[in-house]
Amino acid sequence: MVRIFTAAGVWTKGIVLVRILTGWFIFRYSLELFNIGGLLDFLKQSGFPFPVFSGYAAKIIELVGGICLILGLFTKWVTSFLMLTMAGVIYTMNKGNIFEGELPFLFLLLFAVFFLCGPGHWSLDHWLENRKKNYKEPGI
Repeated sequence: MVRIFTAAGVWTKGIVLVRILTGWFIFRYSLELFNIGGLLDFLKQSGFPFPVFSGYAAKIIELVGGICLILGLFTKWVTSFLMLTMAGVIYTMNKGNIFEGELPFLFLLLFAVFFLCGPGHWSLDHWLENRKKNYKEPGI
């Protein structure tokens, strides 16, 4: 009971669960890639530069980013692209108003957390980093 009222986290590896669920949710949004006509029409009507490229790029970033977040792979790279994508969503869909675009803004904040704090212990990034540290060059 005392641990609940301390500054230390109760379950520090819980960030992994948040990362996996965030990856799953953004992956689900990327599935609009297979029915992208409405998004492209919206981007063309709103005067967004390079609407076809931008629409496909955003959905592909969400697709690849969601998969990578679920696996915890290339987290810093993926989250930087996902943050830019969410900033673009806030700018185009909600005219830059974060209070109207609460969901994209919350995604942006979550991606910032993963960018700053890393993917957590149970991730491919963590495994690859430890594998590199534990690798010893064979003696000659």
